Amino acid sequence: MFTSDIMVKQAVILCGGLGTRLRPLTYDIPKSMIPFGDKPFLEMLVEYFKAQGIQKFIFCTGHLHEQIEEHFGDGSQYGVETVYSVELEPLGTGGALLNARHLLDQEFFFAFGDSYLPLELRHLARIKEDNDALGVITAYMNNDNIAPNNVHIMPDGRIMDYIKRNPPASMNGLEAGFSLFNRDILDHASGRIFSLEEAIFPRLINSGRLFGLLTNQRFYDIGTPVGLELARKNILNTPQ
Repeated sequence: MFTSDIMVKQAVILCGGLGTRLRPLTYDIPKSMIPFGDKPFLEMLVEYFKAQGIQKFIFCTGHLHEQIEEHFGDGSQYGVETVYSVELEPLGTGGALLNARHLLDQEFFFAFGDSYLPLELRHLARIKEDNDALGVITAYMNNDNIAPNNVHIMPDGRIMDYIKRNPPASMNGLEAGFSLFNRDILDHASGRIFSLEEAIFPRLINSGRLFGLLTNQRFYDIGTPVGLELARKNILNTPQ
C-alpha cells in the first residue's frame, strides 16, 4: 500500500504523443488510453497518484485529445480535479510543460502517460526538500539491462550527467519516467519547442540543483507492442 504523507498535490502527465510504434492501434485511440485490464492505462495512472494524495491533474494532450477529455471530464467522477493543456503541434517534453505553465503549482510531479513506476512518491519529496533541489528524477538500477543507462547519479543523489542519445558506459541508471519539479525550472526554457531533458537538465546539473532516486524497482513502458504486453502481464497480476 502507498502512503500519502506528502504536501505536493499536483501531477502533470504528458499524453500527447502520436504513438507511432503502436500503430495501427493508435490511429483511433491515444496511446495513454489503450485498454489496460478493465480501464484505460491513463486511468490506472490517475488511481496510482490519487492513492498517494495527489488531487489535481494536468493532462498535456495533443493527438486525439478529445477522447481523454470525454473520458475524464473535470475529474469529479474519479474524485480528483483534471484540467487540460492541448498542444496544437508537438512541443517536446519541455515545450509541453511551458505550454501548461499557467496551470502549474509551484511544485508538481511529472510523468509520461505511457509509463508506470510503482514507487512511493514521498521518497522524491524528501530528496527534494533535503537538498533544496529544483528537480528530482527517478532512475532504474537496470541490472537486467532493458536499455542503455542514460543517467549518472552520485552516492549523495546528485545527478552528474544525463545523456539521452548514445549515452557512454559511465552511466549507472536508466531514467524511469517519474519526477518531481519546481515550476522555476521553466525559467531556463529555450524557446517554445524544446526537450526538458536536453535543454533544462544540463543547466540544473551545472548548478547542482538536479537530484535523483536510484531504485531497483522495475518500471514499465507501454510505448511498444512488446512493452505493452509485458506491462499487462506484470502490472495487472500485481496487487496495488
